[in-house]
Amino acid sequence: MKNARLLALAALAALLPAAAAAQTDTAAVTVTRGQTSEPAAVPTREVPVSAVPRARRSVNSITYEEVRNARVSDAWELIHNLRPGWLRTPRGATSLTNHPDIAVFMNGTRMGSRDALHIIPITAVRTVRLYTATEARQKFGGDTQAGAIEITGP
Repeated sequence: MKNARLLALAALAALLPAAAAAQTDTAAVTVTRGQTSEPAAVPTREVPVSAVPRARRSVNSITYEEVRNARVSDAWELIHNLRPGWLRTPRGATSLTNHPDIAVFMNGTRMGSRDALHIIPITAVRTVRLYTATEARQKFGGDTQAGAIEITGP
């Protein structure tokens, strides 16, 4: 029994150099009687342009390229077409006296609530960014408990 194991190990050891040689690079140049043979051509796969993934769009911002490619007339239509979730009524505590609405800022100046988006022409928009309530309070302070939309222009 011990001899059978030794024979099996010896046979396995004899196969190891052959297995290692089989795992070497097949594109290596071989030498035959002083002449070199060219490596075999490696097949390449061309990827069509449409299959290349696009950069992922940001959930909290609209880029300059998106603004320029949009066929809209004002900032409200831009946001309504590209990020409609920004225009939804915010959740949270509301009452007859407290109905929070998202604040709109243009180049750092408060324009009003979401209705102000209708008066901002698309030609005045370069980028748009949504701020959560916490981010809006840190950046703009004051009455921004529903968050803020900041529009930067040229």
